[in-house]
Order: sequence, then structure tokens, then C-alpha cells
Amino acid sequence: MEGDRIADLRSRNGSLISIYAARPSPGGFAALLRDLLKPVRERSEKLSRATQKSVRNDTERVHGLADQLELDSAPGYAVFASDFDRLFVLEPLDHVPPNTASIGPRPYMRPLRAAPRSLRSGLLVADNTLARTFTAMDRIVEELKAPIDADVGNRSWGGFSGYEEHTVRARADEATSRLWREAGERLLAHHMEKPFDYMAIGSHEESVDEISRTLHPYLARLPRATFTVNPQTLGLPGLRAEVTAMDKQMRRHRHSALAGRVCDTAWSGGNAVLGLQEGIDAANTQAVDTLVVAGPFTRPGAICDACGHLARVGETCPVCGERLFPVEDVVGALMESVVRAGGVVSQIGVASPLDRHGVGALTRFPVPVRP
Repeated sequence: MEGDRIADLRSRNGSLISIYAARPSPGGFAALLRDLLKPVRERSEKLSRATQKSVRNDTERVHGLADQLELDSAPGYAVFASDFDRLFVLEPLDHVPPNTASIGPRPYMRPLRAAPRSLRSGLLVADNTLARTFTAMDRIVEELKAPIDADVGNRSWGGFSGYEEHTVRARADEATSRLWREAGERLLAHHMEKPFDYMAIGSHEESVDEISRTLHPYLARLPRATFTVNPQTLGLPGLRAEVTAMDKQMRRHRHSALAGRVCDTAWSGGNAVLGLQEGIDAANTQAVDTLVVAGPFTRPGAICDACGHLARVGETCPVCGERLFPVEDVVGALMESVVRAGGVVSQIGVASPLDRHGVGALTRFPVPVRP
């Protein structure tokens, strides 16, 4: 999805509906859409007649999508609609979104901004005589060229002389090292073209460390994952399962490190803030470099559609004097404000000290904290 294109949608009277629907069990889309839209219609009853009419028309149109969505295969869908503004966008998603619906002047972008970022990895799967190389991203695993073989002879050969036996084994070890280095060079070329987020090595348990030592320094410095496998019998379905597990592990590690960095920086008096109000204040001055949200943490608030000012409460924008629109999830609005100001957002899924604050941010410059 072109996130920025969606983010630019606007409704003049606040009638823009945002719907996220994860694929239910077969035949369940009609009921799911009905349940999601019910609170939107109830909320619209408190708004203008024009908004109520727009919502009724959009509700009927969205309900009509049920059969089409049943036939498609995406894990989830997003719909953005405002009949009043002649807007209707249906987007398939490549991840499973939370089931939610909202209405307001701007699209609700949090389920998109909080989606797990794609990780690109390089995989070296090898034993003493065979090396295979792969790249993986978005559940797609591609093998790079043909497997590489090495002729190591008979390692168990024993001659009449201990020196001869040592020579044979040394040559076999060197052939194996060349095999691993060649495979590593193949992956290095792909890393230089488009960097990997991490390297993964699959082998027999006793060989993983040896293979790691043959990697080029550029690859050796990357975060590393390992898994035990027999390269001779490896199949793509098994490799995909390993990649899925390693991606989850890498994300958990990144999330934990990021939360720790934000908290440590704030506690030491550095350029960081902790807390929702503090995060809003920092975003309103475009000070946020990296925003971190603890899981599904959410709170209500308000936004000025004219200038984008965020607030926990209020009816009038203190900056431009325009009306503040209430939003059910001001954390989502905060995330979008940070993105539009050139910052980075991350919704983490691990337990951390950030849980007690809900929101934390690394800032570009010091931000005064309210007493």
C-alpha cells in the first residue's frame, strides 16, 4: 500500500471511515463488516445530517464488499470511505491487521504504521561438502544460483604414515573453508547491492561457529541467527519455517533494545521523553526522531485538522484557533504526526520498562517537560 497516498486523504466534515478487517473463517466477512460498522453508525448519529447520510451510503457499499473479499486471498483489508467527499479506497494488506473501524477527518493509519517491518536476511546453509545460499524477505525465500560442492576426499582415510593422514585431512579442511568462503562471497555481493538486516547460518551444530569465522567482516558484523539443519535434506518449506521463527526472534531483540535505549536516554537526562503527554508535546514541536509505543496502548484525544496539532483534551486548537476533532486513539494520531514530520515509529511487542509509560521517544533536541 502507498501509505503516504492514503495518509493524505481528508474529509471536510469528518466523515472519513477507516476500516481494517482481518480474514475471518470462511463465510464470515459479512458479519465482521457489520460488527465493525455498527459503532461507526452510532457515532455518526451525533454528527451533522450530511455526515449521517455519508456514513449510511458508505456502510451499504462496504457491506457489498463481503462476497468479493471472501473470494480474494489477502490476510486482511483496509477500506477508506467518505461518500460526502467522494472517496472510496479498498486495499489488500500483506499482514493481519486488528479488526477496527473509526470515523474522522483523517484516515486512521495506526494499523499500517504498526505493521511489522519487513526484514531482509541472507542465509548460508552448509556442511563440509555442500553450501547453499538464499535471501529471504516477506516470507519469500529465494536460492542464489546452484548449490556449491567441495571434493574433500575421504576424511577417514588413514595411510601408513601419520603425516600422510594429516595432509589429507588438512587438504579436506581447506577445501571446506574455500566452500564456505565462496558461499559467503556470493551473499556479500547481494548484501552490498541491498543490505541484509541479519545473517543466518544453518548447519550441523558443531559446524556453525566454524562457518561464521569464514564470513567477510561486513557480514560478520550483522546480527546473526543460527539454526540446526542437515543441508543435504533441507527443503524450502522447512527453511521458510526457520526464517519465520528467526524474523520473530530478531524483531523481539530489536524491540527490547529500542525500548531500553529510549528509557535509558530519558533516565540519564538525554534527548528523550517518556509518557503520552510528553510525546504529544514533542511531536507538536516536530522534535521526535523515533517514537516507540508499548504494544496496543491507546488513549482518546483530539486533533486539529487544519494544522495537525494534537491534544489530550480540548475543543479549540491553541495554535490556529480552529476546531479540534475528537479521536478515539490519539496514540495513532501521534504516530502519524511523527511520520509526517520525518520521524520513525515503532510499536513494540515485548515487555519492557516502557510499559508503565505507554509511549517514549528519542528527540532531535531537548524538549521541556511539563511540571
